This record gives sequence, structure tokens and C-alpha cells, in this order.
Amino acid sequence: MNDSIASKAVNEFRTPAEPGQAQTRVLGSRFLGRALPVSSEENVIPLLEAEKRRYHDATHWCFAFSVCVGSGKLEKSSDAGEPRGTAGLPILREIQKREITDCLVIVTRYFGGTKLGRGNLARAYGECAALTLDATPIMTRKILAVLRLECSFDDQNTVYAVAHRFQARVDPVLAADHAGFTLLFSPELENSLISVLIEESRGRIRVIKNET
Repeated sequence: MNDSIASKAVNEFRTPAEPGQAQTRVLGSRFLGRALPVSSEENVIPLLEAEKRRYHDATHWCFAFSVCVGSGKLEKSSDAGEPRGTAGLPILREIQKREITDCLVIVTRYFGGTKLGRGNLARAYGECAALTLDATPIMTRKILAVLRLECSFDDQNTVYAVAHRFQARVDPVLAADHAGFTLLFSPELENSLISVLIEESRGRIRVIKNET
């Protein structure tokens, strides 16, 4: 499996709004493409296994994916038994060309009895991935910063008031002896948000973790 991590400062990313699919034939071989939204590497294996069950009599299940990791991307591809570089990388290039992330593309092959050669094989996988992504509805999502807070129960109203002012989403975290929260908000507001929380609680609200 080929993999890489690339960093790029962005506030938005393009991702599948829903699954898409397409297929193509080359010299008797049939290629079935499926694009799926994923949020992490851990999502990939169950979806790949489901595709193998769906097309249990196929010969290859090649794939590539790109997911957001903090402010960068994790990208991996697999030739799944095809000659090295003829399947996974052509699929990944089509994802990269469209600047899509949080996306998995699986191309399943039914061998038609005629060997295609490395060049034709790479073109076939790339073409199927391209047709699949072209048939997939794409949406734009914001990358949100995450802020973890702890405070006394008396200060939780301050958290909600400040979060509302900064248009942050508030998710309570269960705890027995204090109030805990996860805030999600636009990354460029992070410093101002932390300053206001500390100022209005007179330092009683504690930031325990923050990441983009």
C-alpha cells in the first residue's frame, strides 16, 4: 500500500455528499467504480470488505483514499495484486486532480481473459475512477477547530453565552464533579474565543485540549 501525508493550510475541503458509482469495459475486463465519503482511515476497511462481499466473484478490489488529518491530508492507495503502480495510484490521482478529500474510491475488476499491459491497465483504472467521481455529488465543508474545556457547574452558562457569540457548536462532556465541553468553531476565531472565555470566567474555565 502506498501512503503519504501532506499539509496545507485550508479552511474548507471538497468531499462526496453521497456515494457515486460508474463502470467501464476494456478488452473484455469490466471495471466497477464506487466513491464513498469517509471521515478517517478506520472507515476504509469495513467499506472495502463490504465491496468484496458485494462483488465476491471479482478478481481485484483496488482503492485509494484521502482523509483530513488536522490541517493536512492522509492519502493511501492499493494495487491489490495488480502490477505495482497500475491501479491504486491512478485512482488516487483522480481524487487529487479534483482536490477531494474524506473520500474513498474502490475500483473492482472482473478479468475478461485478455491481459491489458501496464499502460492500458493504468488508464482503465484511472478512467473508471474519473467516471465514478464525475458521477458523485460533491459538497464543500468547513474545517473546524476543536476546543476542550473544563469548568465548574456555575460557569457553564458563560461557556454557552460565549459559544453563541462566536457561533461555536457546543457538545457537553459527561463528568461527575465538573462541567466539560467540546466546542467546534472556525479556526481563525480560536485566540479570541479563548481570551474571552478566560476573561469572562476570570480564569476559572480551563482549556484542556485544542487542535485544528
